[in-house]
Amino acid sequence: MSLFEQLDELAAQGKPAALLTIVRKDGSAPRDVGDKMIVTADEEYGTIGGGTVEHLAIQDARSVLSGADDPGVRTYELERGGNTGMVCGGEMDVFIDHVRGQAQLYIAGGGHISVELAPLAERLGYAVTVVDDREAYADPTQFPDETDVIHGEYGEALGDLPMGTETAVAVATRSGTFDQAAVAAALDGEAGYVGLVASETKADHVLDSLAESGYARRDLSRVQTPVGLDLGGSGPAAVALSILAEVTMDRHDATGARATRLNLDDLVVVRGGGDLGSGVVYRLQQAGFPVIVTEVDQPTVVRRAVAFGAALYEDEVEVEGVTGRAAADIDEALELLADDVVPVLVDPEATVTDDLNAAVLVDAIMAKGAFDTGTRREDADVVVGMGPGFEAGEDVDAVVETDRGHELGRVFYDGTASEYDGEPGERRGYTHERVLRAPTDGEWTPTVAIGDSVTAGDVVGTVGDRPVETEIDGLVRGLVHGGLGVSEGTKLGDVDPRGESVDPTKISDKALCLGGGVLEAVLRLR
Repeated sequence: MSLFEQLDELAAQGKPAALLTIVRKDGSAPRDVGDKMIVTADEEYGTIGGGTVEHLAIQDARSVLSGADDPGVRTYELERGGNTGMVCGGEMDVFIDHVRGQAQLYIAGGGHISVELAPLAERLGYAVTVVDDREAYADPTQFPDETDVIHGEYGEALGDLPMGTETAVAVATRSGTFDQAAVAAALDGEAGYVGLVASETKADHVLDSLAESGYARRDLSRVQTPVGLDLGGSGPAAVALSILAEVTMDRHDATGARATRLNLDDLVVVRGGGDLGSGVVYRLQQAGFPVIVTEVDQPTVVRRAVAFGAALYEDEVEVEGVTGRAAADIDEALELLADDVVPVLVDPEATVTDDLNAAVLVDAIMAKGAFDTGTRREDADVVVGMGPGFEAGEDVDAVVETDRGHELGRVFYDGTASEYDGEPGERRGYTHERVLRAPTDGEWTPTVAIGDSVTAGDVVGTVGDRPVETEIDGLVRGLVHGGLGVSEGTKLGDVDPRGESVDPTKISDKALCLGGGVLEAVLRLR
């Protein structure tokens, strides 16, 4: 049998193989350009020279077969000090290609799902075999001419068929007993995919019975049930399509995600682009959610080095590698989302949530219960409130605790977060002393910048003609933009007594913790 005949036979059996071809030879080498060999997971056919060079090439081929390495050219140095240890005095390039076996689909059960699944799989290039223990259902006339139809017991018939990583077994028999026999045969044959068409109760019974008979739970966890991707629709044809979609996704190690550049099905709108809301945005964006930030026209963003809301002043900001940019309208926001940029819209009421039918709305205004922000449970599929002022199960779906302490970041799906006590977070014994506040109404003009070190008594800016002084030594961590009209008592910034050990360009631990809580709620409720 020639090597190519051997390769065809392996493919017909559904067995993947690596084809090794010498594509370059320089100097003395044991074989010539064009010579080939085949390597499977446990066998070799032919030779490219024997010895150490072939041994290394076989190892490399099996790494390709396992998916640990990609196909391609490998160079083997056949000289003293080279990577083979051989002393022929030459060099050899070997191209290692991964040849997949014939995709096989075995269907246990010749009923209505099988009748729809078999022709669909045939069209996608699968070699299909249908097994049924009832003669009336093992009827070749019900299936395409290319489909093999076997009348026999499920376990026995499937056990006699060759299986491997390219084999998918879809089990859709008429009873749990037959399902169990078919699933067992598929697991014993180490099929690449095993799917069971069954209700949750029936599937539990089948898997529990197999576990009692000695099958390990780690093996049973490979059984896909409920079977298929959630594509919607009903009836045998829709079920068949969902099964084949999952089988194909699994065979190609794909995600099943939409290939479109921009998928708005999971769009999140975050009301409030301050530092805490930005921690939420960062977590969600890093997890793959498209996020739009909405803000008032002139937000009083204090820790603006880590706040996407600052984009309304600076046009574009970058927060730990994530870019935020001001968007003039929804069309521009969508354009930015397509480029993996976080759009920041002037939209105090977050009307974009309704306009784009957003899946999730997060209220990160941080009103602390001082006023009703207008966020309601019906605004999106999932609505999350941050801090006091929201009741989970009533006006929002979930509330995230924002008060520092043991409960920080905890998600409540019923009830409320702790009430705001008016105390700023403590740093080295300082609370209110850390905060810079407006001494009067007027226009704010800072004289320091975020990241500057200050000493108690330093003037850090003015409101009108009144100076604003820091009460403690430390590093200026937050500062609202200059030129804003502020009211007496408005928070203008904060000083961190830990000094230069704090990086004001890094999202705080608190903000990341809150982001984790929101991400939990979204993943659980979406």
